Amino acid sequence: MVTPVAMGAGRRAAGVRWIVVAACLVLLVDVGAAILTIVSARLTAHARATVTTGLAYEQDTNNLTEAILDAETGQRGYLLTGELSYLAPYRTALSSEPNMLARLSRGARGDPVLRADTRRFAALVHAKLAELSETLQLRFNGHDGAAIALVRTNRGSRLMTAIRTETAAMIKRVNVLIAADRKKSRAGETRASLAELIAYLASGALVVLMVLLLLRYATIERERRFAGIAQLEAERRSDAKTGFLSRVSHELRTPLNAVLGFGQLLEIGQLAPDQRETLEQILAGGRHLLAIVDDLLDLSRVESGELRLSTEPVQLAEVIKEARSLATPLAADLAVKVRERDIHEELYVKADRQRLRQVLVNLISNAIKYNHPGGDVTLSAGRTESGEIRIEITDTGIGVSPEDIDRLFTPFERLDAASRGIEGAGLGLAVAKGLVKTMNGTLNISSERGAGTTVSIELPVSAAPAVMPTPAADLAPRSVRKSPHGALTVLYIEDNPSNVRLVEKILALREQVTLIIATDGASGVTLARQHHPTVILLDLHLPDTHGENVLRQLQDDPATVEIPVIIVSADAAPSQVRQLRAAGATGYLTKPFDVNQLLKAIDTHSTPFAARTDGPTPDTGLLDTRMVASLHILAANPNVGAAQVAEMLANFRHDANEMLTSLHTALDNHDLGRVTQEAHRLAGGSGSFGAQEFRYTCREIESHAKAGRNTDVRTLDATLDDLLARTWNALEDEFAAELNTHTSRA
Repeated sequence: MVTPVAMGAGRRAAGVRWIVVAACLVLLVDVGAAILTIVSARLTAHARATVTTGLAYEQDTNNLTEAILDAETGQRGYLLTGELSYLAPYRTALSSEPNMLARLSRGARGDPVLRADTRRFAALVHAKLAELSETLQLRFNGHDGAAIALVRTNRGSRLMTAIRTETAAMIKRVNVLIAADRKKSRAGETRASLAELIAYLASGALVVLMVLLLLRYATIERERRFAGIAQLEAERRSDAKTGFLSRVSHELRTPLNAVLGFGQLLEIGQLAPDQRETLEQILAGGRHLLAIVDDLLDLSRVESGELRLSTEPVQLAEVIKEARSLATPLAADLAVKVRERDIHEELYVKADRQRLRQVLVNLISNAIKYNHPGGDVTLSAGRTESGEIRIEITDTGIGVSPEDIDRLFTPFERLDAASRGIEGAGLGLAVAKGLVKTMNGTLNISSERGAGTTVSIELPVSAAPAVMPTPAADLAPRSVRKSPHGALTVLYIEDNPSNVRLVEKILALREQVTLIIATDGASGVTLARQHHPTVILLDLHLPDTHGENVLRQLQDDPATVEIPVIIVSADAAPSQVRQLRAAGATGYLTKPFDVNQLLKAIDTHSTPFAARTDGPTPDTGLLDTRMVASLHILAANPNVGAAQVAEMLANFRHDANEMLTSLHTALDNHDLGRVTQEAHRLAGGSGSFGAQEFRYTCREIESHAKAGRNTDVRTLDATLDDLLARTWNALEDEFAAELNTHTSRA
């Protein structure tokens, strides 16, 4: 006979096995993602190297063609004047031709078409140099007439024309190859990012599975010991579970921070429709996972009695309207109508506004999900005979039988919701009832299967406040400490590599930002004293100390006390937030944070970022998509706005035209020093507004002007007017709404 103890041991062993399996799956997914990322990175590096080789090939082809052309010009001068100085270009071409043809031959190895083009080009170059040599030899030997007669055969001109034609064909082929390799590079980067993002989400989902298994394991253990356990032991176990859930929620928020953060970064970029649809599913899954984590946290706090609320007079009509608005998208998706009835503006309840809204959103969402297409949800409120305020949410949905109503408040109990394909973890009603109880209210359900459900909340009535309170802002501005030249320095004290990489990518949306990383508290304090950053982002769970100790050291040091410190942590406990704000923290961001949320937090303590004007130039596209995305974020930021961005764009166009005119004038006056200055100014200004190709061309002109290559400068200068016009057309298309706003105001 199998005893209950033996059965419990078997069930515990099975639970442990499932936990081990889930942990192995997490490890396997992460290893797979790492391998995919490494492979994609190598492919991307190879594609970039090929692009560099192609650009060098194109430059060598042009240089050799120009050398042959200069040699021909020198030949003509020598034939006409007999001056030996005219032969310098010929000698240069003759001496450099073997090495340059060898480089071209090496650069063309990867493509059979280009190899054939290179061989034809080499043959033409040899023939042209032979023709020049023959003519010059006749002139050296005193046969001037024969030399002139040889020139007049136009054989040399035909060879030069053939060389130019072959040069154009080679450059065209190189450009085709470069475009293909750039496309491979972008595709490799996208694959690596998506692989990493999917791995983070899969890891998060598997960790949640482990949490649920652990909770199930704890339930089995409790049932096994139930007969002989005292109340004190039960309380101890409840405390342990609360602590466990709190720790697990922190560990879940860390990978979720990467999942949602990297997802939003990908969302900003340019994706194919199928990729964007996949990304939307990933983000939706991540946000759903975050909602489950939040419910787990709330449930643990309610059960432990540690949930602290801030009660105040709350206008009921207003908070119901907010909750209804938040549930509207779900109602639209499921074709359910949500109505309000008999909710007077003079009704006030004593409650925590945020938590009451959370309860109402939860209940309205349930009424929508457990309804049917074309169904109704009615919201009403009024006074009871006992003087309290009753809120009712009534739906025309599937309902439940009276005997099942009590089961609805059991955590993870979903009745038959799973079989109906209704999403959820079975925590919402348990959390809602606990929150209402903590606000000194009651929550009840009446229902009949097939006839709908009514959920009623009764809360203490409150008098209207004399002045409506204004919610405190999450981030209180303090004095701004700027880095030199208007740049910003952000010190991020964090030991988690995923979070560091996420913040690096987010701050890449801003220009002229220096990000300094410290992986422990001690080095973070040292770097703060050395670099005096504009803003400090501080994690709480560091390997050597708690973040609060780091904050205290920064506050106690006169050299760092004025630097704004924003806490970035997965610990979302309100008491923790209040404690750290009281200790001197300027702001508090909870992981996972929104990309714009982090940028807004930094914007609170700084002026909008200027664009980066040095460093490597991206190698694709008329516009720099990262800078364009940054400008859109600035336009959406209420501290900057669309009108200011439009004005900045209009000023760029005006200034660029003036500088371009000045560059043309300087070139006509053979003033390469002034050309260098104007090209540098144009490159710097255009980079601020994503004019990527225009900026790159200006940088090339600057480089050629410094080296005294007048012909190269003139060749590129001839393209600038058209390139600026195309760039402005692209900016007009990208920022049409903002520029229309600017035009209407003007």
